[in-house]
Amino acid sequence: MKGHDHKTDWQLQQMLQYGHNTYVAFHSRFGFKKLKYPLSTLLVFDPSRNAIPVAWIITSSLGSQDIHKWIGLLAERIRTKDPRWRLDAFFVDDPSVEISIIREAFQCRVLLCIWHVRRAWIRSLLKTCRNLDVQREMFKYLGWLLYCTRSGPNAMDAVEEFLQVFVDQCAFMDYFKRRWLPNIELWVNGIRSLPVASPEPNAAVESYHLRLKSKLFNEQYSSFWSRVDWLIHTLTTEFQSSYWLDQYSVETGCFENLRDRSFLTNSWYQALQILDVDVIIDEQNLQYAKVISQSDRSVAYTIWNPGSEFSLCDCPSSMLGNLCKHIIKVAILCKSRQVARPLLAAQVYSQALLTLLQNPPDDPVVLDHAYYMQLACNRTSKAWKIYPIVGCSSRYLQRLTLM
Repeated sequence: MKGHDHKTDWQLQQMLQYGHNTYVAFHSRFGFKKLKYPLSTLLVFDPSRNAIPVAWIITSSLGSQDIHKWIGLLAERIRTKDPRWRLDAFFVDDPSVEISIIREAFQCRVLLCIWHVRRAWIRSLLKTCRNLDVQREMFKYLGWLLYCTRSGPNAMDAVEEFLQVFVDQCAFMDYFKRRWLPNIELWVNGIRSLPVASPEPNAAVESYHLRLKSKLFNEQYSSFWSRVDWLIHTLTTEFQSSYWLDQYSVETGCFENLRDRSFLTNSWYQALQILDVDVIIDEQNLQYAKVISQSDRSVAYTIWNPGSEFSLCDCPSSMLGNLCKHIIKVAILCKSRQVARPLLAAQVYSQALLTLLQNPPDDPVVLDHAYYMQLACNRTSKAWKIYPIVGCSSRYLQRLTLM
């Protein structure tokens, strides 16, 4: 079997409605250990921040390299329906995907989603490390390892340092060496070359992943996992109908009692329901923040490393390895209030712009664009430090130091 791309008319309608001038996420290689063929999904985001599946791709390939077989046809079909339809950004969760094919098909930015890397690491830490302080330090270190190994030929030195610092955590180190060390360069290179998506869409994609896993991997269906006809039938009937019913219920107010309650639990949407006054951020101590529980106001949850993609919360959801609503809410407020360091992803992007300014291109339009984007990045953090711009013309050096 080479591959199968399936989308219904309803899915095409959602793509046209919610994908225009926004973004699409690629959830790839689901079930490669249990299903006969891995399942990938294209997702858009509705007003409630739910990730809506608008196309399913079933392929015999374990990687994402066969994306060229279907993505061009999909883009053509969408534009046939609406020639004005445009995509702002395309999120990928696999750094090996053929980025040029996506850019050619949709003429948009491509960003890297790291939700499943974060999820895999924290779930393994929660399972193998019982010391909460060590968990937090290791998780924070892993975040810096992933982003900061971008800076040169000795990138693996940071990995080696991590292995030495936490050498006594044998169970996690065995897992990390076996599962991630062979592919760490691939992820490092991906982060070097692509901007990284913020925590909010990562949380929405994670919610979709959990819903899909709950639906397909119920043990009562285990005898059907190898059957592609069962997979297609389940996706296009039971699974899709739950999305249709939820949307219909929201629009009409009917069948509220039949709604799948999991649609109300995605962390991105729930974070937006938390009042700003219920978030306590001490600007003098940015090691942690607190969020008052919305269901029991006598309870306050603690978020360590606030504002980072590698934050941790002590709420039940986060302790299962999920990106919880408290982490998302704090990240949103840290960004809007400018009270914490920029997200690691933003720092990587800003550093790439600085590198561009250090080696000015011949095209003045490109240089001007880089300067103004760098100016915007600088304004997102109170604690931004000005770096010397070696090799940059004095005119641009003067402009940068005046920011």
